[in-house]
Amino acid sequence: MAWCAEQRRRIRRAALAAFAACVAWPAAAAEDPDVARWFNRHDDAAWRPLAARWPAVKAAMTAPVENLALPLDYHADGRVRARLRAKKAQVFADGMIFAEDVVVELLTAEGGPDGTLTAEGCLFDREARHGYCDGRVTVEKDGDRLKGRGMYFSMAGEYIKIMAECEIRTHRIRNNFGRF
Repeated sequence: MAWCAEQRRRIRRAALAAFAACVAWPAAAAEDPDVARWFNRHDDAAWRPLAARWPAVKAAMTAPVENLALPLDYHADGRVRARLRAKKAQVFADGMIFAEDVVVELLTAEGGPDGTLTAEGCLFDREARHGYCDGRVTVEKDGDRLKGRGMYFSMAGEYIKIMAECEIRTHRIRNNFGRF
């Protein structure tokens, strides 16, 4: 009987320590200015307007072009940096592009492949050089793969933000996770 009571005490202590660590860690991390700066460097103000326009622009796609290929961004020397390929797309007068079954090819300054972005649907603002994708998304670059649902990307800011269900596969992190 003494063994059972001692075993329970150990389990309770371990559970309490784990719970305290789970509660204290986010609180401590939230107060760290470097962590706050990292997570707050790209706020929602960039992608929320595109997400809000999504339903109206999708409904306005009345005369889509099939199998569209269009450059989205350029390197400083004028070579194509990103090229949009879509099964169905419509370019609007205000510079917005709504596309379905999207593949964005990323290219190096020499013109070679540098990565791909695939999405079920995408709304891209050519003037601001950013876009919002809805549905399943995948980004592949340098052997790394990011997957998820919903994404904001900025060509000017050179970053992406996966909104939900993010999965990251990379070769850059060594496989000794037990030694943090």
